Amino acid sequence: MMTPTLLLTLALAQAAPTYLEYSVSSESTEAVPPEDFQVTAFEPGQTLYLGVDEANLRASAAADGAVVQTLMLGTRVRVVAAGTRAKVGEYVNAWYQVAVVDAKAPKGSAPVTGWVFGNTLTPFRFEADLDGDGELEVATVVMSNDFKARVRVLEPNVKPPRRVTSVDVPVASESYGSGKGGPAEVKLVAAKKAGMALLMVDSRPERCGDFVTSYVSYTVPEKKKGVLGKAKLALELGGLSDPPTIATFKVAFQPAAKRAQVTRTSVEEDEKGRERKNTRRELYQWQDGVFAEVKP
Repeated sequence: MMTPTLLLTLALAQAAPTYLEYSVSSESTEAVPPEDFQVTAFEPGQTLYLGVDEANLRASAAADGAVVQTLMLGTRVRVVAAGTRAKVGEYVNAWYQVAVVDAKAPKGSAPVTGWVFGNTLTPFRFEADLDGDGELEVATVVMSNDFKARVRVLEPNVKPPRRVTSVDVPVASESYGSGKGGPAEVKLVAAKKAGMALLMVDSRPERCGDFVTSYVSYTVPEKKKGVLGKAKLALELGGLSDPPTIATFKVAFQPAAKRAQVTRTSVEEDEKGRERKNTRRELYQWQDGVFAEVKP
């Protein structure tokens, strides 16, 4: 059973996607029509979260629509309806009509509804003691306009606008050798397992090609309460699945020593179909929010 100090509240509606995707099979996106972008589609009835802080809930599906309410990062919403795909600023996505899920609202009262652009929504919301100060932070993940996964961490006891820190991590392209963006799944790695709580962003396209796993940390100097820390890319690992060449990795955390051992395995076939396997190990030491490789 998970302890209160490491409370994971990644809540997904039964039919909600368990990944995010924002990709396009072109290096230049200026002339690409909105329908050619690969974007995670959400369905009516799904429960999602606001992945950005102070997001405007609008009265209409337009960037200049009247603001109904301003929502903080992590706010829970239910999808009411999906609009047509559009381009707003540098993003391509769809507008969604959502109802705010407010546990404190009077029983029987109608929920507040409005429209938000799809790039602000996410199925990934975590509530955990990420910095080890005994207080819970809120973390979300959305796709950025430059086709990366953006991890945001909010300190609930810090007043806006300086209560959120973010870091972008790479995703593996759906178009091997070209294009931008790809899929991302996110999990919480408990402090008991890794020595510190981490968010693991895993990007593995269905097609042959590169894949990447990133670990994100959140640290506050001296673990001071009520102070906004910094989200960092703690460790990034890449692999390749392109038969006859396969390059994989496995991470084994050493929580007491705050280390991570990475075992890399590569398999190749020669012209006669014989496999050649190579394995090497790397050791990383936790330091100031990142894993630094320990050289022999």
